[in-house]
Amino acid sequence: MTRVPGVIIKSKFKLPQATRRSRRFTTYLSYIDRPETKARSQQFENYHDYMEDELKSSGLFTATQDRLNATEREQLRDIFRRAQENGSILWQDVISFDETWLQEVGVKENHYIDEQRLMQATRNATNLMIEKEQMLHATWTAAIHYNTDNIHVHVATVETIHPRERGKRKPKTIEKMKAQVVHTLAGRTREQEKLNTFIREEVLAHKRNRSTTSASNRILHPELVRQYKTIQKQLPDDKRQWYYNMNGMHELRPSLNQFTDTYLATYFEKEHSEFKQQLNTEVAFYERSYGSASQASAYRKTKEHDLYTRMGNAVLSEMRESSKPPQKLAKKAASSPKQRIRSAFRRERIMQETLYRIGRHMNDEWDHIKNQRAFEQLEQEVQYER
Repeated sequence: MTRVPGVIIKSKFKLPQATRRSRRFTTYLSYIDRPETKARSQQFENYHDYMEDELKSSGLFTATQDRLNATEREQLRDIFRRAQENGSILWQDVISFDETWLQEVGVKENHYIDEQRLMQATRNATNLMIEKEQMLHATWTAAIHYNTDNIHVHVATVETIHPRERGKRKPKTIEKMKAQVVHTLAGRTREQEKLNTFIREEVLAHKRNRSTTSASNRILHPELVRQYKTIQKQLPDDKRQWYYNMNGMHELRPSLNQFTDTYLATYFEKEHSEFKQQLNTEVAFYERSYGSASQASAYRKTKEHDLYTRMGNAVLSEMRESSKPPQKLAKKAASSPKQRIRSAFRRERIMQETLYRIGRHMNDEWDHIKNQRAFEQLEQEVQYER
């Protein structure tokens, strides 16, 4: 069963003149002139009457004001009237919400609606639309409506100076409006930052501070070293191609991805499992909010691609460094006393870690041998007693 998207935005526009579009205006006029609404005409400023109908609305609000008094409402009506006379288009957006989704994100609780959050989400989305469409002289107003099964917000926008002739906005702009509404109401920044932190501050930092071909890896993780050297042998001669997304890396990307998988399984098995669980949660929320399985899948692929790209580039960067002539490497190593001190500490830390792992490995082997001997001795005693 397909669930209703958490947020839906429907958009349209009206030209300032009724010529050649009289039927469309008449149809809309019939819609807004229903018995439960106030008397109104087809003028832009009277659209406010529909939006602000106290039988179904919380009242008009703007980019800076939550409520308008009678004088401010009249001033706004005058702005819309003059905008129409100057040839402005009227853009109409309806942001509709699934009430269950509003409960999930904490905007609705029982019969209480957090109008402040709805107004802020509308402001963020509308201001973004104005920025993306480069409406330098735009004025807008909105109202929250409760007269249908789904709470929704009506937004009306005009241009007061230098109005454009084209009413259609870019589909990308509407998508970004929707994303801004979801982002404002749901507040998933902390959850999404966890994904970025794992990729950039844990995995990458770990990789950059460790040489793949170190003694510890050669002893404890030979498969990781083998994959690294196999990729290194297949690199193109042109080092400018040694970046994950370059065309020259097309054939080697699967091998780089496999190296990343092995690296994660070696050093971050638990953390990577938690990362995938968190990603699944975000993908499910994405699909729930936007109602699109394909967009949710695209979000997953974007995050996974980010992980493979950054790790792939870290590996290729290590390979570029190791391919430099010895004298250049020596010059670089001697260029900074701080770098030499840091390198010494890093080598010492890696050596201590290597010795610890080797010692632990040997202890495990010795314990295994002792246990095996004890088991064999017990077996012999049992056989003797028989």
